[in-house]
Amino acid sequence: MKGLESLIPQKNNEGSGDSQTPKGKDSVFLIDIDLIKPNPYQPRKEFSEDNLKDLSESIKVYGVLQPLMVTKVERDVPTGRIVEYELIAGERRLRAAKLAKLPRVPAIVKHSTNKQKLEISLIENIQRDDLNAVEEARAFRRLIDEFDIKQSEIAERVSKSASYIANTLRILGLPSQMQNALAEGKISEGHTRPLLSLEGAAQKKLFSEIQSQGMTVRQAEARARELGAKTVKTKQAQKAGKAELDPKTKKLVENFKNTYNLSDVKVGTKGRKAHLAMHFSSKDDLHEWIKKLLD
Repeated sequence: MKGLESLIPQKNNEGSGDSQTPKGKDSVFLIDIDLIKPNPYQPRKEFSEDNLKDLSESIKVYGVLQPLMVTKVERDVPTGRIVEYELIAGERRLRAAKLAKLPRVPAIVKHSTNKQKLEISLIENIQRDDLNAVEEARAFRRLIDEFDIKQSEIAERVSKSASYIANTLRILGLPSQMQNALAEGKISEGHTRPLLSLEGAAQKKLFSEIQSQGMTVRQAEARARELGAKTVKTKQAQKAGKAELDPKTKKLVENFKNTYNLSDVKVGTKGRKAHLAMHFSSKDDLHEWIKKLLD
């Protein structure tokens, strides 16, 4: 997998504070922790409180061993110019450092675009297996939609196969309830494949059964085939029951609608049987129509 440095233009660093790195390497500066703002393109939304506490305890003893990566942000205010920093990589370390009540943290200052912020955050989390499948899919989708990056390019940058990117993106086709269950670990990524093979009521039924019965992926796949077969048969039966109206019947129905000023008239046939259905906006309209018929 490509390292984070490969995504960032190499240039002279800017920053504030004391440099901790020998000449010839990226300079590491100690930056006030309150000046570092979160990365708005951070794909990871869930952070384990227990893991953050463990890291915080380690930081209290050993400090932040791996510098954060930030970009410098300057903005004008009535009293002058404010210099802040926006996080590119290292949000977990930043959160743990705040828990440890560190006043300053080591950071490398880089110039980066919004596209690079998302790419770097995505790759950092993938390298550490920190993203759940839904977070990963949403990050891939943002790269495609916001930065016009092709799936093949994403695959190359995160060292994954093109099919892996495509299958991960398919997760976003599931209803939000199922995406949330996946993100929360209530179902596995393997369960999404049989779920995606179904739709509507069959998909909801399988989702419910996976959770209530604790189905394995193999069991869910077998059940999906059963539900899929039933759905196909039902659709075929419904299609067979809806015979096409013959031209004579169509013409009579149109004349009927025009004569009595009706808009919502449905006619169906099945074998030698036929039915006619009319819908009215209220009972009063129905009563008026019947009275006209009887006059």
